[in-house]
Amino acid sequence: MSSATRTSFYRELGASLFSPARYATFAAFFALSAAFLSAALQLGEGKFWTLEALWTLSVALPLPIFVSLVTMPLFAGERAAGTYELLALLPIPLRKIVVGKFTASFISVCLGLAGSTIPWFLLRHALDTRAPDNRLLVAPLVLLFLHAFSWTALGTLCSAMARRPWIAATGTLFAGGALMLLWAASTRFFFSGNWQSSPFPIWGELLDAAGGRIALHSFAFHMAFGLWCLFACVQTLEAKR
Repeated sequence: MSSATRTSFYRELGASLFSPARYATFAAFFALSAAFLSAALQLGEGKFWTLEALWTLSVALPLPIFVSLVTMPLFAGERAAGTYELLALLPIPLRKIVVGKFTASFISVCLGLAGSTIPWFLLRHALDTRAPDNRLLVAPLVLLFLHAFSWTALGTLCSAMARRPWIAATGTLFAGGALMLLWAASTRFFFSGNWQSSPFPIWGELLDAAGGRIALHSFAFHMAFGLWCLFACVQTLEAKR
């Protein structure tokens, strides 16, 4: 990591450490994921749902909202505060600033994912001998980290394109939702030839991960999509420089 990237990384990480809004975002994410898990346990009672599948879905549902709130001030916040012009005038490549800001945000999201395992351990403690093995969370966590990577990259791109943080957060959610629908439509129509024959891809890969399986194309898709978003972010900022 170059000195410019480290400076951008530490600057963004330091700003988040002293931001009450960031702690409120973490608290909201933990509360939402715990509430979803509690509701899923009640609705899934007596049905064929594994505990790891319910936990995976309860974390995956609020993850896009959490990521959009974490990434929205990256560049849009700089514009709103009037400091982006100074940042753009620095004699360093913008790609290093993008990498530093993205890395700091991705670490924050990963810490949020790590904290979302607390309800799982509390539930295991309550179930005692009937509790599932902790190793069952490995595959779901790996897939959720992949989702976090692609969502954080998309949020970074939307923040680079927006002039206000709330516009960046809204754009991340709408763009991500539209891309998921497009992915589902192309999968069912072009590859299956039937709108009813294939499950919703995101839903399907989450349930597969809860069962301990992660397809190679999931790694390829999320990594490629995330890297493309970062590349597009750099090009967008260079065009506005």
